[in-house]
Amino acid sequence: MSGGMALWSGFSSFFSIWQVCILQISPFFIAYMVGLYLLTLDQKNNPDLWEWVIPPSISYGIGFTTFYSLLIASGLDISRILIYNIGNLRVSAGIIILLAGLYILLNDRVSFLSEKHSPLLLNLLSLFIGISFAIMYSPCITPALSDIMGLASQRVTASEGWYLAFCYGLGISIALILSTVIIILLLRKRAFVLNNISLVKIICSIIVLIPALLNIAGLMRHYKAMVLGLLV
Repeated sequence: MSGGMALWSGFSSFFSIWQVCILQISPFFIAYMVGLYLLTLDQKNNPDLWEWVIPPSISYGIGFTTFYSLLIASGLDISRILIYNIGNLRVSAGIIILLAGLYILLNDRVSFLSEKHSPLLLNLLSLFIGISFAIMYSPCITPALSDIMGLASQRVTASEGWYLAFCYGLGISIALILSTVIIILLLRKRAFVLNNISLVKIICSIIVLIPALLNIAGLMRHYKAMVLGLLV
């Protein structure tokens, strides 16, 4: 399998029946980005997507893809350390996501947060959100991912497996980012959204807080079981 094939497999899985598994992250990332854009829209007149949406999305993709691939490549020494500590990492991921949800919820209520709102802060926050989502994500084993994991689990082929896992995760990230940008483009001029920015931000923050609390409580597997139950 080539890197291009792995990337396409990850990208296309987003638009297939495997999206049911990706629901572990997709609605929460969309809510996160929509919430960030709306709180920016509340502060600035027509904020530029190329400054306030695209860079944070790319930062998310970097964080998610890097840690997703490392957690897949169990044959690498660094990956074994991450996997061994996955329980603590998921709690930490939950705390980071919790802070992001609270940031969206409280930004217009706490002057300090509003003053610090900037593209740089959103890029850093989104990078850690990407890492956190990769840690909390428990991927379904698609046929392509099964082949990749077979390579990634062996020390001899672990580097090759990691590269293919990186490409596969990058494909998922690209599909999710494209979908999110399209949703923001569709929402940003809707009268209902513009007239109810505070309400929509609150809804987005609540959605983001769901995986945070599930991760901290160690219950994320129950959410995965619920969404996978949609297949049967």
